Amino acid sequence: MNSGSLNERITRALAFMLRHQPEEFDLERVVSLTVDAYRDVYPERRFEFDCTAGATTVRGSPELLIQMLDKFVDNAADFSAAGDTVKISVEAGEGEVVLSVHNPGPPLPERMRSQLFDSMVSVRTAGSDKHLGLGLYVARLIAEGHGGRIKAENSEDGVRFSVVLPVADAKLAQIGRK
Repeated sequence: MNSGSLNERITRALAFMLRHQPEEFDLERVVSLTVDAYRDVYPERRFEFDCTAGATTVRGSPELLIQMLDKFVDNAADFSAAGDTVKISVEAGEGEVVLSVHNPGPPLPERMRSQLFDSMVSVRTAGSDKHLGLGLYVARLIAEGHGGRIKAENSEDGVRFSVVLPVADAKLAQIGRK
């Protein structure tokens, strides 16, 4: 199977999932519960969760956003050392929330930053566990399917992956329930 057909199949599958039963949910609650699970899955890492956003109600699929977060946390665990702290946050923006994962791993190679969210791209070195390079591509599709945007940036002490998502409009939600 060539990568084009694989990309098309992944895109179609995610589009199918996003078309069905979007719901409004509290992003802070979903992320907080998910972070608790990460503490069990990755006992060699520490996890900090911080939420400074007021309203964190978003519309979409909590399951897909958890899958997206899983991709970020898996990368954070792979590119950090035992005992390191992975920081996950939900912050307020103008009509949006920002979900971020920060890890103290090595910086992203500058040459890869423009391709990082494309399919079949990996910054892992030869000889490391086999990866298809689809994780961040899938994360991008999930973010975009929720009306969001995704980015990765180097920080002074590691790497930060962020997704900006629109906040659900409470007034429109109230009208829709009547």
